[in-house]
Amino acid sequence: MKRIITSLFVACCFVCIFSCKDDDMVTPVLPVELSENIVQYEDGIYDAYTLVSPMGSTDSFLINNEGFVVHQWEANTSALMAYLTDEGNLIRALRQDTSEFSGGGATGAIEILNFDGDQIWFWEYNTATYVLHHDLTLLPNGNILALVWEYKSENEALAEGRNPNLLFQNKVWPCKIIEIQPLPNNQANIVWEWSVWDHLIQDHDATKENFGVVSDHPELININFSGGDANFNHLNSIDYIEELDQIVVSSRVFNEFWIIDHSTSTAEAASHSGGNSNKGGDLLYRWGNPQTYNSGTAEDQRLFGQHDVTWIGNTVNNGGNFMVFNNNSFAEKSSVEEILIPQLSDGTYDLVPNTTQLPEAPIWSYDSEAIYSSRLSGAKRLPNGNTLITAGRTGTLLEINTSGTIIWQFQNPIETNASIFKVDKYEKNHPAFEGRTLTPLSIEIE
Repeated sequence: MKRIITSLFVACCFVCIFSCKDDDMVTPVLPVELSENIVQYEDGIYDAYTLVSPMGSTDSFLINNEGFVVHQWEANTSALMAYLTDEGNLIRALRQDTSEFSGGGATGAIEILNFDGDQIWFWEYNTATYVLHHDLTLLPNGNILALVWEYKSENEALAEGRNPNLLFQNKVWPCKIIEIQPLPNNQANIVWEWSVWDHLIQDHDATKENFGVVSDHPELININFSGGDANFNHLNSIDYIEELDQIVVSSRVFNEFWIIDHSTSTAEAASHSGGNSNKGGDLLYRWGNPQTYNSGTAEDQRLFGQHDVTWIGNTVNNGGNFMVFNNNSFAEKSSVEEILIPQLSDGTYDLVPNTTQLPEAPIWSYDSEAIYSSRLSGAKRLPNGNTLITAGRTGTLLEINTSGTIIWQFQNPIETNASIFKVDKYEKNHPAFEGRTLTPLSIEIE
């Protein structure tokens, strides 16, 4: 279905007819044809295509700013999210049957489709003891970083000092990060990994090796901070900081994000030394909720059920900051926030014990009832300085300019399940589109 913006066109024609000479004609502005899924369309929109993988569809789509589908990848399985490579391949996190891990966000497999939609690689990591979940991110070398849940039994949890009163499900699922090297014939090597399980602390059981004063060790993760659910970390996003060889992840349950060194070997990542930071796999920095390491108070908490933390990058419009979608799960308003984390000249951080980590507040934020979403969601700073926002639960996509004005809004038309985990925009001269003509197709997102 289509709409046409004609007011500017009519006004321009009026001026031409009544005030222009034959030798001084003004070329009329052509009307803009918009999909009925476009709610807002103003000047200044970043000229790019948006990659959308609706949770209520098995397919992934590229849409233009006018809301029309210009490319479709038809598939048999729903994807939580997808990323486009320079070669034009689509990497999708597939939602499989993950009966042992029933938490929201479980995926279980990754597939790669070429631009024509042919599956060129499929890899499942889904057993009774581990499963892929939520997010993944692409590395410059072609490898993939992915989030994993590990299964740990009640006895294993108790051996690490888990309070038995917090074992409602008689198990825990610590989060893990793996680096996957895709190989031919649907094979893969896991070439690097990091696990929460190697960096625990607790003050419940003095007989265990990881017993200590939690506030003295903000670089470690308190196994008893959260409630009694097995999913006691709930990492829900991952991003790679190429210039620093670091990883940033979001923990929804801890209400904070963590920065981790990726320059380590797997052995170093399981220890407390090694890598560029010489911290091994310990947290380099954390921000959002100092109560997780027994510091600060509820008034110092800044993040609430957040998603999609990203490194914005060192560019003119973006600075060197982090961005996150702050869901504010128990309010009626969500926000997007930009946080300037203090960084030392060598790319490391000063993680101070027994205190609330800086900064005290974001350097920029945008909040609105229009973007409220108690779960899912994301935010991306675009090269022109605008910010792309996914209000995940309602499937609403927005772009705001540097003044905080909504200049573009798209509504996912799927009525049965409009939810979208998160999206990104790809500029029209992206290498994936080289030599390809992308024009509106006569199809709807469904």
